[in-house]
Amino acid sequence: MKILHVVHGYPPEVIGGTELYVARLVREQRRVGHSPHVFAGSLEWRKDLEVERGFVDDVPVTRVHRNDLYFDRWDKGFHPGVSQEFERHVGTLRPDLVHVHHWIRLSTNLVTIATRLGVRTVVTAHDLYPSCPRVFRLKGAAGDEPCEQPMGVDACLHCVPRWRFQRDPEITAAIRRYRADMLRELELAACVITPSTSHGTFLGRMLGYTAAQLVTLPHGSLEETPRNAPPRGTDGKLHVAYWSHLHPLKGAHVLLQAARQCARRDRLVIHLHGEASSPEYKERLERLAEGGDVRFHGRFRVADLEHATMDVAVIPTLARESYSFILDEATLFGVPIVAAAAGALEERATGRVLTFTPNDAADLAGKLAQLVDEPQRLEAMRAAAGPKLATFAEHAARLEAIYAQALGKATAPPPPRDDAERLRDEWNRRETAFQELVRIEKWEDIVAEQRRRIHDLEQALRAHSDGAGS
Repeated sequence: MKILHVVHGYPPEVIGGTELYVARLVREQRRVGHSPHVFAGSLEWRKDLEVERGFVDDVPVTRVHRNDLYFDRWDKGFHPGVSQEFERHVGTLRPDLVHVHHWIRLSTNLVTIATRLGVRTVVTAHDLYPSCPRVFRLKGAAGDEPCEQPMGVDACLHCVPRWRFQRDPEITAAIRRYRADMLRELELAACVITPSTSHGTFLGRMLGYTAAQLVTLPHGSLEETPRNAPPRGTDGKLHVAYWSHLHPLKGAHVLLQAARQCARRDRLVIHLHGEASSPEYKERLERLAEGGDVRFHGRFRVADLEHATMDVAVIPTLARESYSFILDEATLFGVPIVAAAAGALEERATGRVLTFTPNDAADLAGKLAQLVDEPQRLEAMRAAAGPKLATFAEHAARLEAIYAQALGKATAPPPPRDDAERLRDEWNRRETAFQELVRIEKWEDIVAEQRRRIHDLEQALRAHSDGAGS
């Protein structure tokens, strides 16, 4: 089967959960005899739209570099050039099936284009992007308040990022367009795959998407070989391990806040594995670490953690996780786990996982103190069954069955071309923004003066023309 995977980034340029999942999936599909191809976005901007073609691990990869600034922003989802290149690519490749994993850095009409060309499409909703312009359903100035309001103008108007010259009419139009695009894409797909039941249910409720073709398929684990258990602490203290990017969304600061509040702070050792996403966030973590035993270990590989002192792993993410590969890794290490009760983390929890209220440092502090005071509970967690894992071979086999069902469905009627309407909408929104910029920057007098000069010039030209014809 010739399968075209569409994703917003791909290794080695971009390495994140979704990107690593797609790379692992195409290797497995190639191993069993399929012909996978990748159409990917890029973080690298180009002055002119640029398409690069090559191979990664013998898999054909086409990367598209956008030529507009700030193309990661929510209101710049559609791109006419990317749409044209994708249509050309699908038309030339003629895949049996298109598998869309994300729209960011590409364009918000990928399923629409494939359907118009008569190619069946499935979508994996790796995150909440279809239902949230901020992607992770976190609101507030700090971006740490959970949002459970269905997507729409009422919920999003004063939450989505905007430039200071943008006003409500433009943002309203952009929100409506965003929601319409996402609903159309999901409704045209033969099925929408979600890595956990809770993720699919929440996504449907937030977007108002209730189609029957919502399918739950847990990811295969990126790490499949059981790891050697990391050494435990021998100093009478509880050694707490965190590993991931040090990014606000991942919640390392929540862990450090909890440690500061913990009644057993003197019995805690916090190990942070990962690099900070920004100097500002690193400084924030360093301030929170003052007065406690906090050790920053920097860049790591998962295999390195086999030698890291660890009594318990903590996953303090603020996001509603759709699956969590870090939970898989902690499971393979065989260690007790304390995790935010967010999305799939709560759904996948077993007796080895102790949950706490997301972004609640006091609750996490209480859980850590409990584990210090009740070592028998820690041992009971260690002995309990961990979250269920599937190998990637098992996952790919189940996915292939979903592909077969999708290909067996009646072909959806091709949607009408809407490029003219979309481009007109984009132009109107940008013109609205420019007019507001003129007002905010107090350029009205300059514009009025320019208009007066143009009027005078037109009058002079008209008079000259009239005189020449007499």
